[in-house]
Amino acid sequence: MYQNYKKSGTIHKIIQKNVRDKFDKFYNTLEIVEFIEDQIKTYSKYDENEPLNAGIAFPVGISINDVAAHDTPSNNDRLINKDDLLKIDYGIHINGCISDGAFSICPSGKYDELIKISEGATNIGIKNSGPDCILGEIGGYIQEYIESKEIVIDNATYQIKSIYDLSGHNMAPYIIHLNKAVPNIRIPYYERMKEDEVFAIETFPTTGSGDIYNCSECNHFMIEQKNVHNINEESKKIYDLRKTLAFCPRWFDVPQDKYISKFPILKTTDGGRVAQYEKTIYVKSNKVDIIN
Repeated sequence: MYQNYKKSGTIHKIIQKNVRDKFDKFYNTLEIVEFIEDQIKTYSKYDENEPLNAGIAFPVGISINDVAAHDTPSNNDRLINKDDLLKIDYGIHINGCISDGAFSICPSGKYDELIKISEGATNIGIKNSGPDCILGEIGGYIQEYIESKEIVIDNATYQIKSIYDLSGHNMAPYIIHLNKAVPNIRIPYYERMKEDEVFAIETFPTTGSGDIYNCSECNHFMIEQKNVHNINEESKKIYDLRKTLAFCPRWFDVPQDKYISKFPILKTTDGGRVAQYEKTIYVKSNKVDIIN
């Protein structure tokens, strides 16, 4: 299983470099998404006859400015502007073993300081990870780092906050969110990391208050294991192709089924800009291995 994670992580790194190298050529967000999805299929050797062996772990997320997470385009309407702060979040799986990672980019460089804070915060989280590390304490280190920062954008000063309702998470084959969180604030959460567990460490510094809300719009869906026996016939067709991996309306006509879980677009309540940086780690006996 470890080798499958390593392989998916290597693909993740290659694709990130390719996206960065080509970024100036993208005109709209759909072009980015289709480029990444095509690359995932190529490098993972996706086989439509065996769709669960390898491929796209979840819809490529392109969350812009005050959108914190869970947005993926359904059309080519959203053009890329020079001052946009884009969070590009994508995953590759090999036999269900997921490399989950994200990075932020702003064409004009306006939000580069915020982007650097997200990278630093995630690295702090990784530095404090390992076997028996307490997850609530990791969140404290992340929050302390983020909220010690102050930046100036267009002559306005912002005290940076950590979004507290978004967190990292552990993963298992075909399951993106298993049963543990890696918070981005200090809370009395005493679960520990264990050897051979896999975690996504992701941080979300913002120029706003740190509060977010669920939008009415939703384009990330999933069939969770607990609901598999209750889904309708149309949903079963999707399950046969995706199992418990997430999907979006760009791929399927999503049926009306209360047993399909929805993950709405998340936005800041005050329009605060958000950066994101995410890495997948594999917990070993005396250290962690950064997969991607």
